[in-house]
Amino acid sequence: MSVPPARIYTLPLFPLNHVLFPQFLLQMQIFEERYLAMIGGCIDRNEPFGVVLIQEGDEVGPAAVPHSVGCALQIQKVEHTDDGRMHLIAAANGRFRILEYMEAELPYLVGRVEDVEDLPESREDLEESVTELTALFRRYLGLLADRARMIQPDLELPADPSLLSFCVAYIIQVPLIAHQHLLETTDARQRIADELNYLREHVALLETEREELEEEIRRSTTFVALDPTIDRWKAYNDESRN
Repeated sequence: MSVPPARIYTLPLFPLNHVLFPQFLLQMQIFEERYLAMIGGCIDRNEPFGVVLIQEGDEVGPAAVPHSVGCALQIQKVEHTDDGRMHLIAAANGRFRILEYMEAELPYLVGRVEDVEDLPESREDLEESVTELTALFRRYLGLLADRARMIQPDLELPADPSLLSFCVAYIIQVPLIAHQHLLETTDARQRIADELNYLREHVALLETEREELEEEIRRSTTFVALDPTIDRWKAYNDESRN
């Protein structure tokens, strides 16, 4: 199956210490002048902007060096505060790869980018892996909920292999560089295989942690026999007989 040529376009870039995946929302507070100008321009032109993980540098200050793959976001809602800040909600629509980037006059980074899509693959070929990933991910979420003493939410997970793998990739607790690796992977089969490996390891650790906690609770729980000579217990018995 042939892959159509990727669309190439210009995109303002927002480097962050965060990896976003398609179909997820991002809430941001904008306060730097360069990014206020950038987001203002995107709103005026109804255009997206790109979020990409920082490779070198910081979120605040001189322009950071970004990784090569990020997510394009469309602004959904903006609230302006009295002190000039913006509270922003944006939705990630798809991935892009930076071909080259430069600082604009404002300055913020502007990239020449191309769309990134998964390689074509039949959903039927991935059905077994998707079933295993769905079950293991639900087990992982259940163990996390147990540890936090919360009720596990009833999530409706995507059936599409790529969307499901993006969901798992965004939520699973791994280092940022591992999230970035999953974002950059264009083979859904490989991304699912990597996530299954992460989940098996995490589930095993969480189950061991839960078993150790349950054993500790059992060992620390003691049952004290009531002394019938205690006044309060004796009074209770006397009242019960009357």
